[in-house]
Amino acid sequence: MNYFVIGIVIALIFALERVVVETATRLPAGRRWLRRHWFLHPNGISLVRTPMGIVSISFWMAGYEVLSICWFAFWMITDMTDGTIARRCQLETPTGNWLDPLSDKLLYFPALLFFSWYGVLPWHWIVPLVIIDSFGQASRLLVKKKAANVFGKSKTALITILLLLAAFHKLSVGEGVENIFTVSIFPDFLYYLTVFATLLAFLSVYCKVVPDNWYANSLSLANFACGLTAVYYVLQEHPLFAFILVFIGQFFDLFDGRMARKYGSTIHGDFFDDIADGTSFGLAVGFIIYFKFDETTLALIAAVLYFLAVVYRLVRFLRHQERLDPGIFEGIPAPAGALLAGSSALLLPGLPAAGISLVFLSVLLMISRMHYRHFARKMWVETPNIFKVTVCLLVLLLISRAMADQEYELTFKVIAFIFAWLYLIFGNEALIQWLRGEGQDKATS
Repeated sequence: MNYFVIGIVIALIFALERVVVETATRLPAGRRWLRRHWFLHPNGISLVRTPMGIVSISFWMAGYEVLSICWFAFWMITDMTDGTIARRCQLETPTGNWLDPLSDKLLYFPALLFFSWYGVLPWHWIVPLVIIDSFGQASRLLVKKKAANVFGKSKTALITILLLLAAFHKLSVGEGVENIFTVSIFPDFLYYLTVFATLLAFLSVYCKVVPDNWYANSLSLANFACGLTAVYYVLQEHPLFAFILVFIGQFFDLFDGRMARKYGSTIHGDFFDDIADGTSFGLAVGFIIYFKFDETTLALIAAVLYFLAVVYRLVRFLRHQERLDPGIFEGIPAPAGALLAGSSALLLPGLPAAGISLVFLSVLLMISRMHYRHFARKMWVETPNIFKVTVCLLVLLLISRAMADQEYELTFKVIAFIFAWLYLIFGNEALIQWLRGEGQDKATS
């Protein structure tokens, strides 16, 4: 079976839906026409979607697997359709706030349970996912925050990808065809995607029941937990697992800033964030440096100086950030320093002179006055969504393999090292301005 062709068909369905809906909702005549037809209202589309998950599984069980995949993909894509129509045609209703996510769940629950029943997806994670998701839907009857949040939307998108990949895997195994969906790493990849989807489902429910200004603190707490657990793994002589936790903590740090800007935070929110960052990106990485370089005196000096540089960097950010333009750091941020120092310690334990030199370089860059771009506010938002999704999936795949197979440990270390240097180069504000010709223009003027 040509899975590439199926992927192209789904991409064409998505592109056609975007073109048609965007065109219709931007034209006054199109908006008037949509308002006159109730079945094209967001709530009408949601009602039509509710049985389509069972229909898609029925197609599969009848032997029409390709039709089942395309049918499911089409109706998941319509989740974007009703949202666009609701915003552009002023058809948003209180009912839609709970009906739209309900239709999503009724659409993908049958597929999740179907693939877990046949062993494609881990049932011991699918069952909690369904329970948490169902609880989140029921909570809309009691809480004021009924609309989907960023975690819920991300979870829905991830589950869509998960189910499409699970379908391709089951088809490939059933046909005995050797391809990317049957390689040994693929089941582990599906496993970790399921775990991550369950985590997003929990965060979606959590954000419905806690005050808005605690969103950022909650993610800071998760980052702090990653840091403490990373220290434990270093002491248990598992520095790679420790560094993976630091890497995951960086994603929590990425989102806690966004939550704080959007929903606000508590009076001590910045302090909590700094404690979390200091633990994950300072203390945990300092332990990695010390133990990977054989606990020598030089390793101890490097680890202590690195930790002090992170603390200095965080304190300086709190006191002096107002002097800079929004989205600009003075010195590389602590997560970037952790990425460079941690990956260097993991990659170069047999070359302590080179590895420790790179640790000292990260120290100098963190305490320097060089201006660096904020990854979340500037670089990430300027990145196309399709590239973001692809990078996140590839990183998750790489992490899953590095944790399960020693052959992939070196690949993960090298990729982390490359990521650090990419930020050092392309995050440098002066270099970016020079490449764009802005620095030369200012000098000329």
